[in-house]
Amino acid sequence: MSEFPNDIAGILFDKDGTLVDYEATWGAANWRAAYFFADGRQDVAEALMEAGGWDRATGTTLPGSPLVVDTIEEIAEIWTAVLPPHKRDVVVMKSLLHVMMATDLSVEPLADLHALFDGLRGKGLRLGVATNDTEAGAMATLEPLDVVEKLDFIAGYDSGHGAKPAPGMVLAFANHIDVSPERVIMVGDNVHDLQSGRAAGSATVGVLTGNTPREALEPLADHILGDVSELLSLLGPSKGYSVSTGGC
Repeated sequence: MSEFPNDIAGILFDKDGTLVDYEATWGAANWRAAYFFADGRQDVAEALMEAGGWDRATGTTLPGSPLVVDTIEEIAEIWTAVLPPHKRDVVVMKSLLHVMMATDLSVEPLADLHALFDGLRGKGLRLGVATNDTEAGAMATLEPLDVVEKLDFIAGYDSGHGAKPAPGMVLAFANHIDVSPERVIMVGDNVHDLQSGRAAGSATVGVLTGNTPREALEPLADHILGDVSELLSLLGPSKGYSVSTGGC
């Protein structure tokens, strides 16, 4: 495992599978949407879910599958291909998914995010979230947890910086807090997150709270943690971070 630079200034978190439990938060929402577009037919809903990466044998979503890592636009393209021709209106599906995936969520955090964020901010670090969800979806997920005010940066794939695994959101976060990308740590539970950090030139931390196995994360991660709460002990009290304190 690699050592971090001594002047780390910010930490950028993935959202689903990293800060919140993916299945607990999105499983029911995905099924509601699938049944809606399937007109209530179980066989069609299951076909939609399987096309998105739901595994019938385990009842969970497969690592790296569209429902886990793709944007709403990409999921809509996949789902409309499954539906009968008269139901294949991808524009309508995209529009409805944007609304459906930002409402009526049951958000389950994967750690005490207040303690984590307060502890990291106490070390002088700036914090952000980068997700392949929409920005509205990110806010809908984070607001019930009452942590938005602790973050300096929140971006979705529609925020103008592109989607992961491209480096745009990481670079935008670094620019937002006025530091070089080398002074940022990207934290995530899947390969797309870590590829995004690597492409930006940032340090990377993988967490095992998603559905991506350790062996898939290790080649891209400077460190692997059980969950995000372990960041506090990983960074420790004596790192001596020096950060910009400009406005967010």
